[in-house]
Amino acid sequence: MVLRPRITALCLCLCLCLFALPAGAQHSLILPGATRSLLLDALRVGDRLLVTGDHGHILYSDDGGSNWTQAAVPTRVMLTALAFPSPQRGWAVGHDGQILVSVDGGMRWTVQRDGLAAQRRLDRQNLARLETAVEACLRRLGSKALPDERLSACSELAELEAQRDLARERMAEPVHTAPLLDVFFVDDLTGLAVGAFNTLLRTTDGGVTWTAQGAALDNPYEFHLNAITGGPDGKLWIAAEGGLLFHSGDGGATWETLATPYEGSWFGIIRAPGTNTLVVFGLGGNAFRSVDGGRSWQRVATGSARSLAGGVFINRRYALLVGAVGTLLVSGDGGASFAPRDWGGRQGLSAVAHAADHAILVGQGGIHRVHPFGGHP
Repeated sequence: MVLRPRITALCLCLCLCLFALPAGAQHSLILPGATRSLLLDALRVGDRLLVTGDHGHILYSDDGGSNWTQAAVPTRVMLTALAFPSPQRGWAVGHDGQILVSVDGGMRWTVQRDGLAAQRRLDRQNLARLETAVEACLRRLGSKALPDERLSACSELAELEAQRDLARERMAEPVHTAPLLDVFFVDDLTGLAVGAFNTLLRTTDGGVTWTAQGAALDNPYEFHLNAITGGPDGKLWIAAEGGLLFHSGDGGATWETLATPYEGSWFGIIRAPGTNTLVVFGLGGNAFRSVDGGRSWQRVATGSARSLAGGVFINRRYALLVGAVGTLLVSGDGGASFAPRDWGGRQGLSAVAHAADHAILVGQGGIHRVHPFGGHP
């Protein structure tokens, strides 16, 4: 079973500060200190553990996290999240709208979507559309006989020309695009990536094509989409800023907005395997639990006022949450309550994965291997 942690508050802050940096065409450097670099996501796929983060680093371990090998990655941009619907095939997403794919369990990666190139294509298409609209309006203006008709056409023309001029200016500037913050695949073909400014991308052909679907969400202020979770049953949930939660029951083809008991930002959402039990969490240690797929929510006692950034259900009973200042929370009742665990660190944590009797925590300072249920490795 693939256990998926969620994207983090730490990741979000870094993305919003750095998303305009240019994508590097160079490969990620193989560095002996990569295990101590800033890492943003952790994932268990069968017996393999994978982590990813700054400088395009992706590392994997086949011995429970005792030893790590750095994967061959064709980018140096910050990578924010991983998803593996099957042991061999996986995806990574990150800054500049980049999406990478691996077909060998995460040892080697290729760029599947160049987000900057995709944005430039959209900019060109938008400019061409506006230029065509201006020309059409000019033709209509020349044929208007009545004064009120000419006035209406002139008003439309002025607006179109202003939009066209802005589009021309954008084409003359370096291209920028929103960072992707999380990714989830229902299976090897159907997947979704979410990100800043209401970015929602969907593929149904294994990433050969990605379609922007942000317009399907009721998110007029373009709040950032911070995390996505789901399962092979096609049920999906997105957690966002402003207390927004979205649900799809058909693999992301359609979406509905869920009522939420909280208006602060959500940084993560996790689902208990094979159930409709969800835990959503975010600012100030706030967490809520649902056992009916998000139709109703109950506040979760966390014992912490620190922001929560990532988490994972180990099974239907046990779950872990991590966050600011080394926060590690443990639940033994299916996420109904959590208790703090002191693992000896104070660095910010962004994600967690579980292997055997220990956990892999990642964030500031890289990889931390701890025993969340007592003792230390």
